[in-house]
Amino acid sequence: MTVTRWTLSLVLMLLAAVITPLHGQTYPTPTPAQQQGIDTDTARHFGDAPLNPGPLASDLSPALTTADINRATRKVADWELARSQPYFDRIWTWSVLYSGFMAASESTGDPKYRDAMTAMAEKFDWSLRNELPNADDQSVAQTYLDLYLLGGKKDARMITPTRSVLDVVMKLSTLRPDDPRLPWWWCDALFMAPPVWSRMYAATGDHRYIDYLDNQWQQTSALLYDKDEHLYARDESYKTKREPNGQKIFWSRGEGWVMGGLVRTLEYLPDNDPRRSFYIEQLKEMSARVAGLQGSDGLWTSALLDPKDYPEPEMSGSALMVYAITWGINEGVLDAKTYRPLVERGWRGMLQHVYADGRLGCIQQTGAEPAYYRPGSSYNFGVGAYLLAASELKRMAVRDQQAAAISTDPGLTMQFTRPVNFKRGIPTIWLVGDSTVRNGHGDGAHNQMGWGDELALYFDTNKVNIVNLAIGGRSSRTYITEGHWAQALQMINPGDVVLIQFGHNDGGAIDDPARARASLPGVGNETREIYNPVQKGPELVHTFGWYMTQYVKGTRSKGATPILCSLVPRKIWADRSIVRGASTYGGWTRDVALAQHANFIDLNEITARKYDAMGHSAVDSLFGDPHTHTTVEGAIVNAESVVAGLKALPDDPVANDFSAKGKEIAPYTVQ
Repeated sequence: MTVTRWTLSLVLMLLAAVITPLHGQTYPTPTPAQQQGIDTDTARHFGDAPLNPGPLASDLSPALTTADINRATRKVADWELARSQPYFDRIWTWSVLYSGFMAASESTGDPKYRDAMTAMAEKFDWSLRNELPNADDQSVAQTYLDLYLLGGKKDARMITPTRSVLDVVMKLSTLRPDDPRLPWWWCDALFMAPPVWSRMYAATGDHRYIDYLDNQWQQTSALLYDKDEHLYARDESYKTKREPNGQKIFWSRGEGWVMGGLVRTLEYLPDNDPRRSFYIEQLKEMSARVAGLQGSDGLWTSALLDPKDYPEPEMSGSALMVYAITWGINEGVLDAKTYRPLVERGWRGMLQHVYADGRLGCIQQTGAEPAYYRPGSSYNFGVGAYLLAASELKRMAVRDQQAAAISTDPGLTMQFTRPVNFKRGIPTIWLVGDSTVRNGHGDGAHNQMGWGDELALYFDTNKVNIVNLAIGGRSSRTYITEGHWAQALQMINPGDVVLIQFGHNDGGAIDDPARARASLPGVGNETREIYNPVQKGPELVHTFGWYMTQYVKGTRSKGATPILCSLVPRKIWADRSIVRGASTYGGWTRDVALAQHANFIDLNEITARKYDAMGHSAVDSLFGDPHTHTTVEGAIVNAESVVAGLKALPDDPVANDFSAKGKEIAPYTVQ
C-alpha cells in the first residue's frame, strides 16, 4: 500500500505541474480527476471555480470592530444568498451554508438570512432527504431545530419529521444492511450529526438524544482520534495512508469539521452531562495542535502536515478552526492571551481571499482528502464556515467594546451579544434599564452594583437564562432612540420574559447639551420637537409613559411577556421614611402597566419598606455613592425585592424557575 501511495503521489505531482499565479505566488492546478470533481460540484450548484474571478476586495478591514466584521459578513453573505437561493437543497453542503446564514442573521441583526432559511424549510416541509438518513442527511435539521428554538418551540411540525426519524435511527447499530461501520464512521459526521442530536434534546428535554450522541461520539473518537497527534483521521482507511512527505494525512477541512462540531454540540449539551468535560478537553487538545500548524498568512493548508506539497491556504478548514477557537475564547474554555493572536491572524488571512463582488475564494471542492483547487474556487459549505467564524468574531468584538466602557454611561456604542453560558432551548429573562439594574460592567467597580447582576442567584439557570441588557446613563427615551431597544428585540424570543425599569435618568432638560435624555413628564400623548445637541439633529420627544408603552408593545410583538418595574428608591430620607416615587416615575410606570394590562412590580415601594425598617445607618452601608447606586449588598436587597414582586403576581411567568435560594424569598404582600 505504501508503494502504491507514493506512486500515486508522484503521478499527481507530475499532473499538477502547470503553475498559475495566485496574488503574485504560484499554486499547483487540479489534476484531471480533481477537475472532474470540480465540474460535478459546479453542475450541482454547490459553487464554481472560474479561471478569472475578478479583483479582490479593497473595502474590508481586518480590524475586530463590530462595524468592520458586519461589513465583511454582509459582503460575502449577500453575494452567496443571491447566487445560491434558487438551488437550495438538503444535501450536507447546503446545510453547512444554512448554519452560516443563521449565524449571520443573529450576528448582524438582519432577518433576511433567517427568513431565507424559514422559506427553505417550508419548501421541504421540514423533512430530511430520506427515511433513514446518515449524518450528512441529518445535518439540515440543525437549521430546522434552530428555527424551532428561536420561535419559542410553538410549532411542532417544524421538528416532528426529524424527531420521528431520529427515534428510528437511535435504535440501529448501523444504517445500511450488511454495513458493519459505525453510524458516524467518518470524521465529517461529527459536524453534521451531533449538533442535531443536542438541539433535539434542547427542543424536547428527552435525554435519550444526548445519550445517543455521547455513545456514538465516543465510538468514533476511539476509532479515529490520534492521541499522539491530537487530530482525527478522515476515516479508518486513512490511518495507514501517508502524504508525499511521509507524514500522516490530516485534512484541514476534516479537522475543522470536528472542531466546529465540538462547539456546536457544546452549545446545547447540558451542563451536568458527564461527558461535557470530554468534549472540552478534546477541543483544547485539537486547538493546541492546529495552533502550531497555522501558516504565516494566518491560514491552514489542505494537508496540515504537508504544506510544501499542498501550499495553498484552504478556506473551509481555516474558517472552521477559527470559528471553534474563537468560540472557545468567548466561552472561557481557551486562554485568550494564547489564542486571540491566532484568530486575529486567521481573520486577516481569510479577508485576503474575499473578492470585490463578495466571492469567497480558496475553498477546496468536495472530497475526502487534500487536493488542488484554483484561487477563485468558491463553494457553499466554505461560505457557511466563514459566516460561522465571522459570527463568533463579532461576539468577541462586542464583548471587547463593552469591556472598553470605563463609566456607567457608555454612550452610543454599546451593542449586545449572546453572553457566556447562555443556554439555547430554554426561556430567557431579559433585563432592560439603567445603571441601577447594571452598573458599568457589572463587576462591582467603584463599590457599585446593579440589582440585575445579582438576580441570577435566585433562579435555576438550567431552566431559564438571565441576561442583563441594562445600560448605565440610559433613560426610557435614550434606550430607544440610541437603538438599544431595537437590538434587544432582535434577541428576544417567544416565551421569554422582559423586566423593564426606567425613571432615574428621565428628569431634567429634554435638550440638555451634555446628555439630552429626559422624557416629558407623565403618561399622556404630549410631544415636543427639539434640536438634539447630542445627536445633532431634530427629534420629537414623548412622555415617559409613551416610551414605557413602546417597551410593552415591542415585547409582546416578539411573543414575550413584559413586566414593568417601578424604579428602585434612592437613599433620600424624609424624617424616618425613604422618599417614594409614587407620584412621579414609579406611579407613571404603574399607570402604563394598568393601561396596557401588563404585569407590574412596585419595586420602589417594596425596597423602600425594607429601608424604612432598617434605618439610616444600615441603609448607608448599602450604597456606594451618596444616594443612587448600591453596593453588592444593596443590589442583593433589590434583587430579592424583584423576586418577592414576581411571586406576588397573579400569573407569575417564572414561578417554576426559582433556585433553592429563590424559593426562600416570600412573596410581597401589600400592607
